[in-house]
Amino acid sequence: MRFEKRIRALEARFNSDPAIIHLPDGSVREICGRGDYLLELFAGALSGLDLDPGQAADLELIRRCVAAKEPGGGHMVELIQCFLNAPAEQV
Repeated sequence: MRFEKRIRALEARFNSDPAIIHLPDGSVREICGRGDYLLELFAGALSGLDLDPGQAADLELIRRCVAAKEPGGGHMVELIQCFLNAPAEQV
């Protein structure tokens, strides 16, 4: 019984509900990922490092989205958008 409880806790930590992204054309997409996937995307948006194609596609969806609903009422998508859509630095 104890082992089963630990497995359930581990699964809950790695499987999260998707973030629902609403695009300007009225379509709806999901961004799915383990536990801290949106946090990883946030770090990728900040650092500008090369991301894998799936992460780059998800960042592009976030860049274009007009609304988002995240698990637990989070606002990580909005934070990512702030950095993706910020004006370029003037030199």
